Amino acid sequence: MFHRHEGGGDGHAGRSLFGHREWEKVTGHVVGIRLLKGHSAPHPKIFDVRLHPKGREPVTAEVHLSPHDRIWKDLFQPSKGDVRGFLFDPGSGKAEFDMSDGRNSWKVQNAKMDALRERALEDEPSEDDSVTGPPWVVPAHCPTCGAAVNKAKASMDLEPACAFCHQPLPVQPRARF
Repeated sequence: MFHRHEGGGDGHAGRSLFGHREWEKVTGHVVGIRLLKGHSAPHPKIFDVRLHPKGREPVTAEVHLSPHDRIWKDLFQPSKGDVRGFLFDPGSGKAEFDMSDGRNSWKVQNAKMDALRERALEDEPSEDDSVTGPPWVVPAHCPTCGAAVNKAKASMDLEPACAFCHQPLPVQPRARF
């Protein structure tokens, strides 16, 4: 895995005291995942990611991940197409997962799911038998960013959101007879 330079910087892009470029926080999406065969599981992986640095053209990079890396146990490993936060060194082209981005952390994801479960358990049953949850009728494309929507998945989510920009999707209750 690539390691981020820790010393001397002020957290902004530019040069550190040691002449190395600073790492930038960027958003990107996973375009491919390659499993590297080893002697025993779990196996190292290479994530091919398309990064979107502010003010520059998108860049494709590889993020190497080994079971021996310090982030292995907390990384909420993405699937192809997932949007996540990354740290990117434009000078070398190296990238790694940004563990300060909650989308990358098992701890954060588990806390969100626990909160969602608690909210669902606390909800009082509706007096009206109209539909108040899944399945939904969802649009084919996100009205915010235009990305294609996985309608099969989004129609069954409690709170459908775009997988790319994470904005809520407009929904209509699916008629039940």
